[in-house]
This record gives sequence, structure tokens and C-alpha cells, in this order.
Amino acid sequence: MTGRWEGSKRLARPFTDKRSRRLLAAFLVSELGDGITAVVVPLGVYALSDSVIALASTFLGRMLAGTLFAAAGGAIADFTDRRRLLLASYAVRAVLVAVLIPLPGTNPAAFAVIGVIVGAAGSFDNPAAESALRTSYKHDLQSLAAARKSGKTVSQMVGPAVGGLLFGLGGLTLALGINVLTFVLALTLLAPRQSMPAAGRKAAGGRKAKVKSSSGTPAPKGRFSPVVTMSFFSAASASFLVAVGTVLAVPYLAGLPNAPDGAYGFALSAYGIGALVGLWAAGVTSWSTIRLKSVLVFSAVAFGIITALSVSVPRWEVFAAAWFIWGIAFGPEDVLSDARVASIVSDGWLARVYALWSIMGKLGAAGGYVLVIAISGLAAQSALQAIGLLYALFIPIVLMCLRREPRNPAG
Repeated sequence: MTGRWEGSKRLARPFTDKRSRRLLAAFLVSELGDGITAVVVPLGVYALSDSVIALASTFLGRMLAGTLFAAAGGAIADFTDRRRLLLASYAVRAVLVAVLIPLPGTNPAAFAVIGVIVGAAGSFDNPAAESALRTSYKHDLQSLAAARKSGKTVSQMVGPAVGGLLFGLGGLTLALGINVLTFVLALTLLAPRQSMPAAGRKAAGGRKAKVKSSSGTPAPKGRFSPVVTMSFFSAASASFLVAVGTVLAVPYLAGLPNAPDGAYGFALSAYGIGALVGLWAAGVTSWSTIRLKSVLVFSAVAFGIITALSVSVPRWEVFAAAWFIWGIAFGPEDVLSDARVASIVSDGWLARVYALWSIMGKLGAAGGYVLVIAISGLAAQSALQAIGLLYALFIPIVLMCLRREPRNPAG
């Protein structure tokens, strides 16, 4: 018990350390806003169109636009002050969400288009925030990864639930109005923080940042190592399955008897709660002797089987419970991949690597949305069962064929 308690205290330190606390707080609040947007915009589009194809197209457009934004944001973040980039992004998102408020009754098409842009805009500043955090807290990357992922999960768990609740209580106007306030709060939190220059530029103290790994030795660039390759592929494949699941969940839950109006948001929140449990367990566990490939293969099998089982019994409670278990299974993969990648990539490349990582996830999700559009005539339950089982069979085989990481990876 003492070891787990000490491990839990260690996971909390990034939230209190002056090097990371303001950036973490601003990042998490902005993601809370993204979580609200992620639910409110699709619900608005579906309410206005009553079309699964329009719904999937909204998700697809957000992923494709997000890919372009991530590429641009990653490139810029490695050569400029990351704090200024974040402040500008939060301000633009607040304005865009405010613009959305009057559009549903006057111009539904513009609502969908701007909603796609708002959903994708967070991808522009993500590489800057991710790289700035890891540069500031390089001495304990596993704790930072667990804390960062846990905070992100809380934001994404609370955001959809709040978005769904606000949508039910006051419609789009109330939900989007609160959404604007989240980005204003993120601006307020980050504004007093000192500058965050990219690696290689002069830091606040007048010296250049030294690029070191978590062990204290010079870090190799490692941009195309087996660890990075496996992490990228896993992100793309998992995002594909999540995209299929999140889109098909809307008509599936809508067609279930006795399912509440907020069942979709509740299922997303159940996933988030499970993810918190998985992230905590992953953060307090030592992974120094465990290969990343082993964790990724196990996770892929679990993801596919859980997807198939989530619709095995036509009840929304079973669906939410399955997503809760899915969240637990995702924790070790998320923490271990992040810590291993951050430990071998130099600070001067971190933003671009995280941008490419994000892009791989978005491309995988885009593939899932395209598939949903292609099979829109199939019943959601049958589609989820078939796709889940095929995923559990195919993805682990591909992972096994990829090059293995070194036998003694950094813990």
C-alpha cells in the first residue's frame, strides 16, 4: 500500500509543480471546452439533419481539418514561443464558438462548417502544449504522461457530459455560451505564465535548453525508432475503432428502448472513468522490463473484443459498461507509449513528433468515418460486432510484424 500511495503522490506532482501547473490547467480547461464542442456540434447537426451520413461527414470533416491544423501547429511550435501560440489559439476558438450561437436557426450549413473548424482548431495548439509540458518536466516522463492523460480524460469525460446536459437543459445557445467561457478561462490561466521558447532558442534564463533523456544522458533523436513506429500505428488503428464506435453509437443508442436522451454522453463518460482507473494503475506500475509491443498487442485484442461485446446485449447500460472496461484497457498503452516516445525524441523535434502522432490518429479516425459512410445501410449492432472481431484478429498480427524495440527500454 505504501508503494501505491507514494506512486499516487508522484502522479499528482505535475499539477502542483510551478514548472507545469499553469500549463496543465490551461490545457485541461481548453480540452473541457473541446469536449463540450465535440458533443454539442454533432448533436446539433444530427438534430437539424436527422442523417447518419451528415453526422459521419461532420466527424470526418473535423478529422481532416484537424490533420492540416496539427501539421501546421507542430511545425510552428518547434520554432516559436509556444505560450503565445497557445494564447492565440484559445482566443480564436472562443470567437469561433461565439459565432456558432446564432447559426442553427439561420444557416444550418454554416453551423456545420464552422463547427467542424472549431472541433479541428484544438489540433493546432496541441503539439505546442504537449511538447512544452515534456520539455518542462523531462525528469519524470512517466508521471507527467499519467498526469497529463488523466487530466485530459477528466476534461473529455466531463466535457461531453456537461455538453449533453446543457444541450438538454437549454439547447445549443446555453451549451455554446458555456463553451465560450471555457476558452476564456484557459486564456486567463495561461496569461501570467513565462514564455515557453522552443528548444534551441534562448530560454528565459538566457541559456539554451539542453536536450536530455529521462535518465540524464543525451537523448537520441529517435524520430523513426520502432517505439515511435509502433506508437503511431497503434494510435491510428485505435482511433479508427473509436471513430467507428462513437459514430455508430448514436443510432444504436437512439434505437434502444428505454435509453435516456443523454445515453451517448453517459457512455463517453463511462469510458472516461474507466480510463482514469487504467491511467492511475499504469502510472504507479514499473514498466522497465515490459516491451511496448506486448502491451500494444494485448490492448488491440481487448479493444476489438470489447467493441463486439458492447452490443451483444441490446441495453444502453451494457454498452456503457463495456466502454468503461475499454477505458481501463487503454490506460497502460497510453502512458507507456507516451513516456517511451518522449524519452527518445529530442526537444527540438517534440512538437513535430506529437503533431505527426496526432495526425496518424486523425487519419485512422477519418478511415473509420469513411467506413461508416460506406456501410450506412447496415444495422449498427451488426456492424460493431463484425468490425470489433476483425480488429481483434488483424491489428495484433500487424503489430507483431513490426520491428521490436530494444530489450531494455527506458522505464
